[in-house]
Amino acid sequence: MKKLNRIKKWLYGPAFSRLMEKEKTNKYRIAKNADISYQSLLNWESCRCKPNDRSALAVAGYLGLISDDDQVAELERQAEDIKTRLKGLK
Repeated sequence: MKKLNRIKKWLYGPAFSRLMEKEKTNKYRIAKNADISYQSLLNWESCRCKPNDRSALAVAGYLGLISDDDQVAELERQAEDIKTRLKGLK
């Protein structure tokens, strides 16, 4: 999903710091409300690692960057990918 890839760029490095400032929130609140570890958010902000799809969706949902419908569509797409991979293992 192109939208998720764009959002993942906003959740990384200095862009993430600016986004938190704009949204008047902090890593602690995001971690608590999006059920993501504080350490992961710290790593994203300091460019140690990039967000994975699940974490990015959770944070984007909490911050209102992605609609519920888009979240559901992305999760359904991921489920289909997993089913396809599982069929390939049989």
